[in-house]
Amino acid sequence: MKVTKKIARGIVFPGMMKLGLDKFIRNLTSNSVLNIMYHGVVNEDSNYFSPRNIKRDQFEAQIKYLKNNFDIISIPEAFEIQRSNRKLNKKAITVSFDDGLQNNLYTALPVIEKYGIPTTFFISGICTEEMNIRCLWPETIASLKYFHTNETIDVESYHFKNLIDSERNIHISDFLKTCDYKERDSILSSLTEKYELGKKLNQLPEEVWKLITKTELIQLSDSGLVEIGSHGYLHYNLANIDKTKAMEELVISKKMLEQAIGKEVNMFAYPDGSYNSEVMQIAEEAGYKYQLAVNYRSNEDKKDKRILNRHCISSSTTFESNIIVLNLSFLSKGF
Repeated sequence: MKVTKKIARGIVFPGMMKLGLDKFIRNLTSNSVLNIMYHGVVNEDSNYFSPRNIKRDQFEAQIKYLKNNFDIISIPEAFEIQRSNRKLNKKAITVSFDDGLQNNLYTALPVIEKYGIPTTFFISGICTEEMNIRCLWPETIASLKYFHTNETIDVESYHFKNLIDSERNIHISDFLKTCDYKERDSILSSLTEKYELGKKLNQLPEEVWKLITKTELIQLSDSGLVEIGSHGYLHYNLANIDKTKAMEELVISKKMLEQAIGKEVNMFAYPDGSYNSEVMQIAEEAGYKYQLAVNYRSNEDKKDKRILNRHCISSSTTFESNIIVLNLSFLSKGF
């Protein structure tokens, strides 16, 4: 870690918090609502495998901070505020999770219920089905790096070492995001079989990588604080695939989730934040009233009442660093 980062995390950010500068920062803007997102919450640090899960103790500290400093509202409430151009007297936050990791139920939900935090979970439709390996493709790729460090992984004409093709300066995940539907499935199936990734994933704690089951999803949905949204079916970057396939992802995932939980699913969070104007239109026609991205793809999208952006919480930094950056995000991502 760079010296400047160590100083910031160990001295600067804690000092800012003691001085109350977190409050000062968020009050530099009239923006009153910020959407924040997580992926997973684990009991033991899992950054050795993937940076998608935050430790429970830091998650609880953050939730407690949010409870004490903001009004916590639902995503539909946030859209109502956006669409009516209403400003609030007190800053507000929405909380959501992407993907549908099993730890959302067993580790995150108890904290959410302890503090009474309304939360939306955007679930991948495949969670409602039986799976040979109960994970999404980012965990498949993470297992390649974890179990095959310093090996060269050949994919078509690419040669990935520690997931990077140095000649073309591209990460294997970024390469896969550009692939069409069939090509990506074929590559992932081939890698899984060749390197026996299913067996190897089972050597790791399930809280790190395993997706929620249909029965567990129903249990999660039954919490009075929880709303369920769609995160697509197989976690494709919808702006990168054929329009027909994007439509399938949007329609099928909605249908599967609604059948599983017996409730309407009218919210959609784009996998990897990947969307375009055409996909937004398809999502609206599919029945999604609320669409969530990570970053807006154009300045015009900031004015579009169908979509909101979100701030992603880091799992690889300190509590104080996360809180300062969260408050700064009111300036850049709030509304």
